[in-house]
Amino acid sequence: MEYTAMDQYWVWLSSVEGIGQKRFYQLLSLYEDARQVWDALGGPLIPPDMQVVGPQALNNLRAARSEAYFYRLFDRLERLGIRAVTRLSDDYPPALSGIYDPPPTLYVRGDCHLDDERMIAVVGSRRCTRDGQRAAREFGKGLAENGVTVVSGMARGIDTCAHRGALDGGGRTIAVLGCGVDVCYPPENDRLMAEIIDTGGAIISEFNPGTTPMPGNFPARNRIISGLTEGTLLVEGARASGAMITVNLALEQGRDVFAIPGGIYSPLSEAPNRMILDGATPVLSHWDILEHYRWAQRPSENPVRNAKPVELEPDERAIVEPLREQALSFDELAAATGFSAARLNSHLTMLELRGIIEKAPGGLYRSYM
Repeated sequence: MEYTAMDQYWVWLSSVEGIGQKRFYQLLSLYEDARQVWDALGGPLIPPDMQVVGPQALNNLRAARSEAYFYRLFDRLERLGIRAVTRLSDDYPPALSGIYDPPPTLYVRGDCHLDDERMIAVVGSRRCTRDGQRAAREFGKGLAENGVTVVSGMARGIDTCAHRGALDGGGRTIAVLGCGVDVCYPPENDRLMAEIIDTGGAIISEFNPGTTPMPGNFPARNRIISGLTEGTLLVEGARASGAMITVNLALEQGRDVFAIPGGIYSPLSEAPNRMILDGATPVLSHWDILEHYRWAQRPSENPVRNAKPVELEPDERAIVEPLREQALSFDELAAATGFSAARLNSHLTMLELRGIIEKAPGGLYRSYM
């Protein structure tokens, strides 16, 4: 990737260890641009005003002021297939630039544009329920099928399901990481990470390549998830969950918040239910979000009068009815129906062939009939 000279100095300054977002902007408030910071470090004496960054960060800056560091920095980005997008660049997303504390530089893997007009964040608990997994995947799929870019954090649980849903829908999805874009976290999502890039999406982070995931990184990355998007959808989460950090940031940034209501006795429905009481928009399907922004209109629900209803035998009905409420495993169905393994397996095979039930990820069965 080609960079302007000013972009290069900007990337250099933001890459120095210890120069986080706060110190970066402190230096820019003292000097007109990043190049002047470089020049100021070249003299025999360090200007007194530069002491605001602290002694360790200042030592790191002086050590990084070399052609060798400069070369290694951009050579590494090139070798890893990473592009650095600074706030000086036309590729920097305007929505993110407008938040209170925009990251100085975004590191990006993938060719996805970061300024799509239709972008929705989907967040929720890592330890989610089966219904939460299903909702995240279905919302992600429905939004992607209608040209919406789904943004999430690639964490376990709701995030992973939202990304998977967007891929199922043939659309774009962006994962915002709390580590370097060359680090896969969680490690089991390495295949998902590759698929996101290969299908026109992107992996982005404000943290330097090679940065390992640290607890303090994730609240910072959450402001990027909410800041990139028109609105944030909360699928599941406890009242004090990490997903609520993203939701509260979305509210501070003036973004819309949507929430999927759940049972009043479910701990993971506590956060979305509370947000709805506090003014978040309740949603039951992706169409509610699409219609909110007038991005699409749901198809008319005119039943076909002559459609023949599905006829089920008593044994089949005993299997299908609990699957209408939630996805169940083979053992859970056996317990619910009292059928032997052979009897249950025979009915499941026939119901699946007839399209009445389907086998969901994780060996679960479900039905929409």
